[in-house]
Amino acid sequence: MRPALVAAWITTLAGLANADPVKLEVTEIAGDTAYLAPGRAAGIVPGTVVIVAGHEVTVVEVTEKTAVVRLTAAWRPVVGDVGTATIIAGSAQTVKTLAKPRAPETFVGQWPDPVHPAEGQSPQLVPLGRAQATGRVRVTVTGHGFAAADRSNKVASAEGRIIASFEPMTERPLGIDVDVAGRLYSEGATKQTRTPLFVRTAQVRYGDARDPQIALGRLRYAASSLGMLDGARAALHHGDLEIAAFGGLVPDPLSGKPETSASRFGGELIYDLASAAWQPRVAVTAHGSTWNGALDERRLSAVVSANHGAAWLDGWAELQNFGANNPWGASAIELTGAGASATWRSGGRHLGLDLTFLRPERSLRLAAALPPEWLCTVTAAPGMTDNTCSGGDYWAAASGSAGVRTPRFAVDAIGSLGQSHGVYRGLDSSGFVRGELFLGTWRLLAGAAGNYATFVQSIAGEIGVGYTPTRRVDGSIRYRPELVNYSASTGAIQLHSIVADGQYAMSPALDLGLSMIGTTGPDRDGLAVLALVSWRPLP
Repeated sequence: MRPALVAAWITTLAGLANADPVKLEVTEIAGDTAYLAPGRAAGIVPGTVVIVAGHEVTVVEVTEKTAVVRLTAAWRPVVGDVGTATIIAGSAQTVKTLAKPRAPETFVGQWPDPVHPAEGQSPQLVPLGRAQATGRVRVTVTGHGFAAADRSNKVASAEGRIIASFEPMTERPLGIDVDVAGRLYSEGATKQTRTPLFVRTAQVRYGDARDPQIALGRLRYAASSLGMLDGARAALHHGDLEIAAFGGLVPDPLSGKPETSASRFGGELIYDLASAAWQPRVAVTAHGSTWNGALDERRLSAVVSANHGAAWLDGWAELQNFGANNPWGASAIELTGAGASATWRSGGRHLGLDLTFLRPERSLRLAAALPPEWLCTVTAAPGMTDNTCSGGDYWAAASGSAGVRTPRFAVDAIGSLGQSHGVYRGLDSSGFVRGELFLGTWRLLAGAAGNYATFVQSIAGEIGVGYTPTRRVDGSIRYRPELVNYSASTGAIQLHSIVADGQYAMSPALDLGLSMIGTTGPDRDGLAVLALVSWRPLP
């Protein structure tokens, strides 16, 4: 045994001679665990015996820069204990603290007492509306009023609207939706347009109110490109696809009253990939209609939309099939309308482009209600007493917009170019730019606008000042000079207007607005007053 012990002593003395001193420090204490530095990079491995302040503990885990040890009842170090360590190469590794540990008292007052976030904040109540559980009644009541007066005219109207959903069963999505408006007019109601009661929706549905599987009654919409329908719609969903069919009577488009003279029927295919990056949605609708029992419209339409980040894209197109002897001189298949728009918005900046192509609406139903010249360009054929439609009417336009808004200023501009090919044939263009400079509660306003068409040309400017003392009150007054030149007149005329606007938000649900316009000049002379009231309580 003696030769073995001598060999061990010689090995140990050799290791001590080659050992490197390593500084050791307690960096963190969590529960019954202490974290020392350094770690594996200094040669410390699991199983290393560490002596800190005269206490031996064993390293249980290491990382590249940290060694982990367990605390004992007799050993309670503090963060900051430092010393030097010696690692004995070739045998069990022992690290000894050579420096005196720091007294716990030296750390008193080093860290401030914790403060909970809620103790230093004063949150304000923001009304978000009352949550409604499934199977309950949801009712929203809104209203607005309008009044205008000048020297020769005084008109006013008011509307109160109730939008309600009733879902009596919690276990099944069966519900009733109602959207009814009561209306008053200063000149009284008429049978054609100013009906005192307008029903937009009165349907029984199975499924979600925004896209029911089955709906029956006065439907809010028949398809993505079609409006109200007194009838039924049924839809079948399969993944990202939806197939729907609909049919019923077409209510009067102006008064909303039920009618039996026109019907509409068709189907729709919708592809909605909400999980994709651009979230594309495509809706293709094929529908027809009848008028007094005869086949009338035959149309195929498509609506496309997509958005990603700050970019939004929309487009639509419609094809219509006409009979061989149609009274409008239309081809068998015509593109009756198409449009596309692209918008980019980021922070206070925005860009937009819009393209539109339109032909006049032509159907037997409209021909029975409107004069022929409203649907097409009428020409007198030689040797014939009746006027006929020449066909080929259209209107095309392109517009672009841009703007920027910062805490100090805002500028917005828009320009458009249009081509008319109908009763009026010619090129028209217009442009508008407006800027605001914010000076605390005050703001300076300036703008300019111009318009050119064959029958009229105009140019106008605007300067003014606005005042917003609180978030509820906003007002402005502007001076607007204008130069107008009608082609039929003998020369240009000058107009001068003073425009005053005011708005008061009495509550999050009630807005009051007042506008006054005074104009002098050969074309106009008088004062017009416009008052607006908007009531939109939260549901």
